[in-house]
Amino acid sequence: MTHQKTSKKTELLAPVGSLESFFAALENGADAVYCGLKDFSARAKAKNFTLDEVEKMTTHAHQQRRHLYIALNTLIKEKELPQLVGILADLVGIGVDGLIIQDLGVWRLARNHFPQLPLHASTQLAVHNAAGVKMLEQMGFTRAVLARELSITEIAAIRQQSTIELEHFVHGALCFSISGQCLFSSAVSSMSGNRGRCAQPCRRKYLNQEQPGYHFSTSDFSALSQLPQLLKAGVISLKIEGRMKSADYVARVVAAYRLVLDAPESGRKQAMQEAEEQLALSFGRQATKGFLSGSVPAAIADSSKQGTLGKHLGQVTSLRGGMIGFETSDRLHVGDRIRVQPQNDQAGTGFTVRELWIEQKKLKAVKGGDFVRVRIPDKGGFFQAGDKVFKVGGKAAFTLSPESCRATLAQVVVPEKSQAQKESLGQARQQALASLLPASAPQEPSAQTLTVRGRGPQDFRILDESSVASLELQLTPETMAGLKKVDLRRADWQGRIIWEIPPMLFGAEWDEYRRAVGMLVGQGFRRFRLNNLGHIPLVAGLSGLTMLGGFRCYTLNSQAALSWQELGLTELTANLEDDRKNLQELFRRGDHLPPLAVTVYSPLPVMLSRIPVRGVRPGSVLRAEGGEGYRVFQNHGLTEVLAEQDFSLLGFLAKIKGMGCGRVIVDLSHCGAMSAKGKQVLAALAADQSLPETTTFNYERGLA
Repeated sequence: MTHQKTSKKTELLAPVGSLESFFAALENGADAVYCGLKDFSARAKAKNFTLDEVEKMTTHAHQQRRHLYIALNTLIKEKELPQLVGILADLVGIGVDGLIIQDLGVWRLARNHFPQLPLHASTQLAVHNAAGVKMLEQMGFTRAVLARELSITEIAAIRQQSTIELEHFVHGALCFSISGQCLFSSAVSSMSGNRGRCAQPCRRKYLNQEQPGYHFSTSDFSALSQLPQLLKAGVISLKIEGRMKSADYVARVVAAYRLVLDAPESGRKQAMQEAEEQLALSFGRQATKGFLSGSVPAAIADSSKQGTLGKHLGQVTSLRGGMIGFETSDRLHVGDRIRVQPQNDQAGTGFTVRELWIEQKKLKAVKGGDFVRVRIPDKGGFFQAGDKVFKVGGKAAFTLSPESCRATLAQVVVPEKSQAQKESLGQARQQALASLLPASAPQEPSAQTLTVRGRGPQDFRILDESSVASLELQLTPETMAGLKKVDLRRADWQGRIIWEIPPMLFGAEWDEYRRAVGMLVGQGFRRFRLNNLGHIPLVAGLSGLTMLGGFRCYTLNSQAALSWQELGLTELTANLEDDRKNLQELFRRGDHLPPLAVTVYSPLPVMLSRIPVRGVRPGSVLRAEGGEGYRVFQNHGLTEVLAEQDFSLLGFLAKIKGMGCGRVIVDLSHCGAMSAKGKQVLAALAADQSLPETTTFNYERGLA
């Protein structure tokens, strides 16, 4: 029976990565669904949808009084802007109920030319405090998808200070990194998670002093028991993760949450029990409530567990006759889905069980303890003895075939647009295209100004070097304490110091940093580098300040650059994961944009997390099977994972200058500007010579 949306304000929001998932979500009680297009989706590996399919899906959803949101939540390259404009115009014509976005270039184009599109701030924007949410309100967003690292108390505090709709994840996979702050996949493969192409290196095995472990592989999130508290805290939309999951998974999870949401108070305990039984059949990873309780649960990332989906059945011990054989630890039926996982970190092969054999007898089901042989599909993977077998799906909860779903969608009649609507859309499209900045020949600057990012006030001496224009320091309690040892009567120092705000300021931390910024301004400092939308209100009401954007204020396109400029930033920093071709395109926009600084040397941050890495000493190297290493640091409640090799574009300075870049940054915060390594880097900079054992990241190989 098809569920009809209730009049309750609360929204159960389901993931849709295939047409089958779309119908499974609606049939099992989703109030709204979210899906991606073939382009610009943060789940590029999902099937995703064409615009024609989205139009019919939206019409079908509206006929059932449901909502459909489009996830267009990736970073956009400069050359992709014309295509983006076309998509935005088409989505207006379709009448989708919201657009989930990360890139502020999308925000600017939608706000200026397609205001009919309600905008939802993706969790990829890493909005995690009241200041950030209030910024979204001012920018015209209708909904904030909050960071998954928040507690219920922190969510309630945000609700008290804002009126925008709040959305929060309640079920599905968790990232180790804070969303939008992960460059891990990009560092490993050039496939950027910020571009929807995550290769999931966090799920792999790493050696800690020769001991293997899954240090970054998180458990799955399940907030079923926390629903009353989340609703009381002010969350209006309860979001299920899983655009890469099957329709069967979507059906089970949506049905489970619908059961609890609709249960009367007297029947909630029974509904909870039934819902948990449903979720057990979805065969996820070990469950965690995440950060909702306010503390970090030990089980959120257990290095001893692979974090693989499904229930472990056994290990392949025989391969013959087109079948794999193993002793199963649990019941197995024809129609169940299993996955065979190799012993290395490569992806497993999943398939539906069509034949079960015990010796020479073909059966419909076997029990735990039986030695069973399972027929391998004709196009199955390559299997070996020792591979693990997992049960990843039971009796189907959704039975419509892809063909049936396509036939149902084909019957949907889309209302005809009026001639006036068509003309209005066409005009908006042309105006948006005309607003894109034209390319021009880059103007090579006469010189490049250098900003050195130091370790602390002890690096003030680097300002005596004539080649150094500015010193940047991260604003921390330690650097503030170190200021007491510095003679601040050097007036030229204050004007040449940039204070960088840490990217994440949870809860009361924001107020502490607001006071710290005020103290620095009182001491004569005027320049601050920001890394999050929630940082902009830190300097509100303080006159004469210069706000600079860090690389985490992502700027892959000119529209994003103009957005940050409109929000008050007077200089921006190129994205560390950007490539040469896109940088060239940005600099070809010349004087139309705020100055863009390029980082030419830096430690390479691959993840920023609120999850501690237990059992690993700070500064230790975790090494992948391929040999690459990653250092783990834990400070001020955050875990930062850095690649063992530093990022360096030394040796390319002349070419970067030729693009039109007049400002470069050298980040020596990990070693100190006055250290031996710091001096080595600055010498290589002066000579424009490359350094050994460094990486150019995506600069030459390209950003996917």
